[in-house]
Amino acid sequence: MDGAAAKTKAIVQPLRAHDIIAPQAARANPFIMSTNKLQADQIEVGKPLPFDTFDAEGKLLLRRGIVIDSQHQIDGLVERGLYRNFGAERLSADADGDLVPGSGLRPVAKKVSVFELLSEVQQALDALLTEASPQNFSARVQSLAARIQHGFKLDGDAALATIQMLHEGRYAMRRLMHGAILVELLMAQAGGNDVQRQVVICAALTMNISMLELQDELFHQATPPSPQQREQVREHATQSVDLLRERGVTDESWLRIVAQHHETIDGKGSPKGLVGAQICRAAQVLSLADRYGAMATGRGYRGPALPNVVLKQIFMDKDKSVDAALAGLLVKAVGIYPPGSLVELANGDIAVVVKRTQSASHPVVRCVRTYTKQILEQPRKRLTSEPAYAITRLMPMDQLGFEVNPERLWDEGFEVEAIKV
Repeated sequence: MDGAAAKTKAIVQPLRAHDIIAPQAARANPFIMSTNKLQADQIEVGKPLPFDTFDAEGKLLLRRGIVIDSQHQIDGLVERGLYRNFGAERLSADADGDLVPGSGLRPVAKKVSVFELLSEVQQALDALLTEASPQNFSARVQSLAARIQHGFKLDGDAALATIQMLHEGRYAMRRLMHGAILVELLMAQAGGNDVQRQVVICAALTMNISMLELQDELFHQATPPSPQQREQVREHATQSVDLLRERGVTDESWLRIVAQHHETIDGKGSPKGLVGAQICRAAQVLSLADRYGAMATGRGYRGPALPNVVLKQIFMDKDKSVDAALAGLLVKAVGIYPPGSLVELANGDIAVVVKRTQSASHPVVRCVRTYTKQILEQPRKRLTSEPAYAITRLMPMDQLGFEVNPERLWDEGFEVEAIKV
């Protein structure tokens, strides 16, 4: 996929002079991000972190707003040499064109794509969950959760579209990312604050840690799960909790959500067959998000279902295995034509949904192939409220016959300011 899968610097990395401006232009207006060594007394247990933090190489470790739940975590992080983002420092250029510190502070801006950002999160998640003895596991998962939230703040429609449009990487990791993205969407729709949502996202990113290899195996096999595989799936929630405790996760809300994410309100879930209110609300949200993601992604023995089919099946199960209010919330939040969906228009154009609107039947789309079968390098915006561009049907993405660069559908990125703290 053009651009989206390429390795790029994350927006949250400290910027160096050559990342921002060429030496010859630096004489006019050069800026650079600076860092300060973090001290233990700058972080308080149980309170949101007041700034982004990086290691000595500039890699994001913790985003502002993450809550550290123990002094032991703080001591371990400081020991690693955490640095905090301090802002944008004005520079001047010497006679050779090299940048040297000057005076004054100003913000700097850097362009970032939601697709790149979430692709990087998925790569980092894969590395973390397969690491033999990960250090500061909880904090690193929280950092990834915060980056997902950041992606949603940049453009929630683009973030949601990654479920339909980004297919690189392991199936097991894509499933976790899909669950986390949908959880952020649903929890935000329900009114949860950043910290509340972040705990559920952490659970979504780690719920299947005990069966990653099995999920990849199920994705590729051409037959339904065997009895032995079904038993592994049935027990994986309990085993995932055990593995998370081994990796230092002490947040009981996080662990409870993982433990219950396969329970259903009718008592037919696993591993304990809990009923109704015995299942915490956050676990019910995650269960619904996971179910949507599984049906939308498909497996080797069954292809991905179209979004309207997924929503219809979930809505049919309301008040059975799915709480009716949550089913309604999903339909409202995702829409009958979710971003990233491929659709045919009344005039014969083929388009991709790029933005939800207040009218679920009339999202904004961009035409990628005209009714004359011309493939458009720069997709054209269409308003489906106009009769000529009304949506006539949803289409499987594999029927398109060519690759679409999502960067062009969502204007190739977003300008984001790195503000002084």
